[in-house]
Amino acid sequence: MIVKRGSSFLPVSRKLTSPNAQTRSYHLDVVQHPQRTAEFGSASLSRLPLAPPVVVQLIVRDRFGNTVIPEIELPFLVAHLSLFSDDGLRPLDMGSSPNGEAPPRRLLYGNLVSSPQKLRDLQGRLGLYFLFPDVSIRWRGRFQLGVSLLRISQTDDSGVMSIASQGTVLAQARTRPFDVLAHEIYVAPRKSPR
Repeated sequence: MIVKRGSSFLPVSRKLTSPNAQTRSYHLDVVQHPQRTAEFGSASLSRLPLAPPVVVQLIVRDRFGNTVIPEIELPFLVAHLSLFSDDGLRPLDMGSSPNGEAPPRRLLYGNLVSSPQKLRDLQGRLGLYFLFPDVSIRWRGRFQLGVSLLRISQTDDSGVMSIASQGTVLAQARTRPFDVLAHEIYVAPRKSPR
């Protein structure tokens, strides 16, 4: 198939794989921020997830600014969570217990990687969302979560997509700060009325 551009003709396959034809922008929007959870310390079987769970919307725009759902790319997009101090300046993915226990133990637990889900929002609009329903934190404190969107694919010169040896970060976002409380004083947040 041939496509006319100006006074010349280009094969479609070349047009689709040119860098300018595939330019997209990626944006992450945290649509549900966590409020609190309880620390689980060394009792990993008693851990409670963040409440409410983290929900992040992915917005992809083509080079003209139109919102798109890149169907072919979806299997190669993932979001990854990481833990930060409440001011967002210090990464805290590894750490030790408050009493100096060694070796360092992970502070953030649960499913920290999510694939995009096609879901409808409260107004019925279809969108792409990442869900993190079971994230918990070992020690009490005030924290933020960082969310990174990664593409785990690469495209060769012929336009064929395959798994990459290293992911490419396309976008990042942060949650608002939240509290991790002692287990004995934790109370789950109330569901807000609609």
